[in-house]
Amino acid sequence: MSTRELVQDHAVVRRIRDVAQRCSDRLYAGDSISLEEIEVISVVIEEFVDAFHHGKEEKAYFPASEDKNEMYAEEVRKFRIEHEFGRRVAKMMQRSLKEWKRGVDGREPVARFLKTYAAFVTDHTGKEEKFFEEIERAKSLSEEEDRELLRHYETCRKEAGGSVRIEELLRLVSYLEERPWMK
Repeated sequence: MSTRELVQDHAVVRRIRDVAQRCSDRLYAGDSISLEEIEVISVVIEEFVDAFHHGKEEKAYFPASEDKNEMYAEEVRKFRIEHEFGRRVAKMMQRSLKEWKRGVDGREPVARFLKTYAAFVTDHTGKEEKFFEEIERAKSLSEEEDRELLRHYETCRKEAGGSVRIEELLRLVSYLEERPWMK
């Protein structure tokens, strides 16, 4: 169940990826997208993907799985490095967006970082899901470990602002998906 929850998160993360990719494409095409809507993308990436989802993986799932065998430990190390890469891309996009809001044309760097983030999500979630399948196939986590992970996930949810904030972030993803530039 704990693994399935992470896979369910990935479905949302891929929706965010699609928004980031479409926004990038439209910016490169010269279309006008409000800076506030790009800022919403940034908030959703920071709060849902990084703080909430990656938080569950880094604080709970990875520590529980990396001790199972050396292969898992090496995969977890790579995933942590990739999470840091995603954070850095998101931060560079935020910096470029702030510059743009101050009057420096940030269209190209924002578009580039959104495109890079979308590519990262595609690659990263695919690799993680193969890892999750291996954990489940090998039955590497006991029922008690699984229950403990779910308790840790609840702590991560509270740290991310609670269920109300997570629901609000999901509504923001839906809001972004309905923007005219997404059509």
